[in-house]
Amino acid sequence: MDFGWLSLLPPLVAILLAIFTRRVIPSLVLAVFVGVAILQFAGDQPRSWSQRMFVDTPWSMVEDHLWYAVAGGGSLNPFAAIASVVSLDFRGAGDSLSALATSDHLRVFYFTMLFGALVGILHAGGAMRSLVLQLALHVQTRCGGQLLIWLCGMLIFFDDYANTLLVGTTMRSTADRMRLSREKLAYLVDSTAAPVAGLSLVSTWVATEISYMSEGLAAQGNPQGLSGFDLFLQSLPYRFYPIFALVLVVVIAATGRDFGPMKAAEDGAAKEPEDVRESSLPQLHDAPAWTAIVTIAATIGAILFALYRTGRVEDPDVGLLRYWGQYVGNADPYNALIWGGLVGLLLSLTTTYLCGAKSIGPLIVGAFDGMRQLMPAMVVLLLAWTLSRLTTADFLDTQGFLGDWIREANVSSVWIPTLVFVVSGVVAFATGTSWGTMGLLVPLSIPIAIASSSDPTILYATAGAVLSGAIFGDHCSPISDTTVLSSQASGCDHIAHVKTQIPYALLAAGVSILFGSLPTSLGVSPWWMLIAGCVATFAVVRAFGKLPNVSAE
Repeated sequence: MDFGWLSLLPPLVAILLAIFTRRVIPSLVLAVFVGVAILQFAGDQPRSWSQRMFVDTPWSMVEDHLWYAVAGGGSLNPFAAIASVVSLDFRGAGDSLSALATSDHLRVFYFTMLFGALVGILHAGGAMRSLVLQLALHVQTRCGGQLLIWLCGMLIFFDDYANTLLVGTTMRSTADRMRLSREKLAYLVDSTAAPVAGLSLVSTWVATEISYMSEGLAAQGNPQGLSGFDLFLQSLPYRFYPIFALVLVVVIAATGRDFGPMKAAEDGAAKEPEDVRESSLPQLHDAPAWTAIVTIAATIGAILFALYRTGRVEDPDVGLLRYWGQYVGNADPYNALIWGGLVGLLLSLTTTYLCGAKSIGPLIVGAFDGMRQLMPAMVVLLLAWTLSRLTTADFLDTQGFLGDWIREANVSSVWIPTLVFVVSGVVAFATGTSWGTMGLLVPLSIPIAIASSSDPTILYATAGAVLSGAIFGDHCSPISDTTVLSSQASGCDHIAHVKTQIPYALLAAGVSILFGSLPTSLGVSPWWMLIAGCVATFAVVRAFGKLPNVSAE
């Protein structure tokens, strides 16, 4: 059945409610409810929807009596929709348990929990803290201190929460010694954490990003035959905002120049006596720094080895280095991530216990705490999977309707990546979550890109744009979890952090559009645009940035 404009209602409900209420999970739940109600309105027989999704169970057969009692034939019956949502039997429109129980989805869940536990152990054992504190001893200048903070953020690439908490708390004393403002510390922490985690091949983000991309490709029939992992890799050079945000951090740190509200904050910090500043957190009995290095290296090595083993080409003439892309493209990324997470978890637990922890109890607590912190993201992911299934061709066919509309409206494919970037930024700013924004928009944006153009560049640029926009909006949002964590971990006033960071985020976003999404949509190589964007970023900072009035050097 052709639902027409009505097929847009569930995703619109999710996006608009998330913007106005700033609550992603309730918005997704209501959007799923609306989608189920629309399907009932279509007038299909109740059992036909269920039979298209899963084999009848004793519970589903018993439930038929309740279903027929509350369903009003083909009418829009809210009681029937409520019964479906409560029982998790969505009559084929997005059974949440079935969505989670698919092989790939379960492996995303496994990997995320494994990595959350790994991060929790490293945090509880203090290994990463030891590494950061040792590096801080070698810093003597303001520029050096800023570059060190950036470097520590790059080293903790596997999770943005861990990055924010570890770097922010451990680098306070270094920032104070160099007379850097807490606003600058919060900016350096915040603008490194999410960008590096979003770009990293080994992080708590990667499995989720691959899953969202796979959903989007499947919704449009995947005419180019790409896997979610293929699209993930191809989109990396098109993720202009996180790349330019990291470049901007380096430029600001290396030149020592600032502009806007950050300049005033730095002027005040440079004049402030060191003993007036708040001291850093008390030192703990930490595990040796080498345990963190070994754990991270082993995790990466295990993932790369698993990618090689599951994707290797049998042709003896195909070399590993020359055809690494083939190996990765043929690999099973979910299994590779699970094995890497398992190796890292076991190694972090063993080395931390043997080299620093007095008992294993706090480490187990830390592992569960790390997993607990990721549970809200998993709930968002489950609901996003459910909403994505609602919009597929088997049900509401939202993607098909949007694709047809774009073709009929003759919307130029050149503008799609830029528009997607802007919309993603607005949604992430209003909702305060990059993960929720990705869950809402990736499954919709990828089918639109496929429908608008047969050029794979548009698809790659659009996939990169939605992820870039999500991080951009998250950086600007005062209700973002990472923005709040960055200000708290850095000992900075939250509103002051938001005000001083927004001009830098807007600069990186402007460069991302002018030297990224627009020219690459016209066919210009993203690699040339990355170089041009870096030059432009440096030129703007050099032209408008100023050194602090009083130097601590």
